Parts: sequence; structure tokens; C-alpha cells
Amino acid sequence: MATIGTVAGNAIGIYKGSVLIGCATSASMDLSTTMTDSTCKDNDGAEQVTAGQKSWSMALDGMLAFDTTPEEGWMELFDAWDTKELLTIKWGTGETGDPAYTGTAYIDSLSASAPLNEASTYNVNFRGTGVLVASTEP
Repeated sequence: MATIGTVAGNAIGIYKGSVLIGCATSASMDLSTTMTDSTCKDNDGAEQVTAGQKSWSMALDGMLAFDTTPEEGWMELFDAWDTKELLTIKWGTGETGDPAYTGTAYIDSLSASAPLNEASTYNVNFRGTGVLVASTEP
């Protein structure tokens, strides 16, 4: 059943294929459109723009764990980055009836941090290539 009311941040994750990327602490999706200036001299100084190229990306922060099976984690993300694998990723809740956004992407950046007396963390950024498709979770 689709989520009712405000969606809790804990409910949304990023999936590599159909497998949740594990130990996540945050997930984000960014959509943008490049605006092309189409202002003419006879527009009386008012800017006019035309929508151009669309792009999208997703990012995830997580706790660094080497034993995230059966979820995807640092080791699988490193392998995908290292081999320049084109990934199918999805942003959604996994809850039947909720919206989901799926596309193909490369890992644009992958980083890890190991601060003194704190938990180690990682960050991964996915840069979309092609169309991001909106659908409904089955």
C-alpha cells in the first residue's frame, strides 16, 4: 500500500539494481535543467530563457561496513567504481504504490572517512546518463 502522509526520510533509499545500498544514513536526488538565454533586444530588458539539457544525479551517505551482505555496500560500490560499471539505480521506498525513479548512472565519486573515535563513513555520488524514469513501486 502506498505511503500516506509525509514520507519519513528513513523510508527512502537508493537501490543498485533491486538491492538496497546498505547502512545508509541519507539519500538525495538532484534534478536540473540548463537554461539557455534567448533574450532579444526587443524584450525591453526582460530576460527570456529556453529550457535546454536535463541532468540528474543521486547521492548517498552511509556507515562504512564491510559485511553488508545481502545489501550492496562499500565493497560492491568500490568494484563498480573501479570497473567503471554502468549501474541501474533507483531512488524510492520499496513500498508498493509509492513513486520510484530509475535510471542508469556511473559512480562520479566515492569517498570514505575514518575520524578519530567516531564511526567510519562513506559517500557515493551517481551521475545519471540518459533519462530518469518515474514509475510506481510494484
